[in-house]
Amino acid sequence: MSENKDETSQAASPPEGFDDDRTRLLDTYRQWKRTQPSELSNQRLPDKQKILELSCPPPQDFFQFDRRGADFRHQDLRNANFQEAYLPGADFEGADLRGANFHGANLRSTRFHQSQLAWANFTQADLIWADFQQADLRGTVFRHSTLRGATLVRVQAQGTDFSFTDCSHVEFRESDLSEADFQQANLNGASFLNAKTATTNFQESQGLEQKTIHQQPPSSSDSFFS
Repeated sequence: MSENKDETSQAASPPEGFDDDRTRLLDTYRQWKRTQPSELSNQRLPDKQKILELSCPPPQDFFQFDRRGADFRHQDLRNANFQEAYLPGADFEGADLRGANFHGANLRSTRFHQSQLAWANFTQADLIWADFQQADLRGTVFRHSTLRGATLVRVQAQGTDFSFTDCSHVEFRESDLSEADFQQANLNGASFLNAKTATTNFQESQGLEQKTIHQQPPSSSDSFFS
């Protein structure tokens, strides 16, 4: 009878090296998630290819990077990976962030003043009170992100994807929003004073009032970014 008990206890104990195998599995999963493609629209793949053709340094990896108020001013961060990073109050003024991935990142009150963000991905990012004044946002994806209270004054946002995004109380004053997509976006309290919106898609957007949109004459659009 005692022999049976000994055999049962031996079978119930974890095999040798079990903890090491578990650690390796967790590490493998983390590496896999790090390399997963973000939700960039297939329509923008040709534009994104332009970035890959540029002579730029190897992409930097800031996956789940955690630093409040980090200073990235004027850095070359093309194609950098900031997925799920925690960077509230960070400063990216004048940084080159073309093609960067901010999927799911916390970027509250982050400063992107005059930064280059063409083809960047902010899907599901927290951008409450972020400052994008005079930034290049051409082809940038904000799909399902939160831009509540953000400042997008005098930005270049041609073809930018704001669909399904919370843009409530966002300032779009004097911005070029040609071909931008605001489908099913929340635009309660948003301001489009002197913005270019003649070809902008506002289909099924919420809270949009025509009196909040005063389109800038096309002839003067070049002066915005001179």
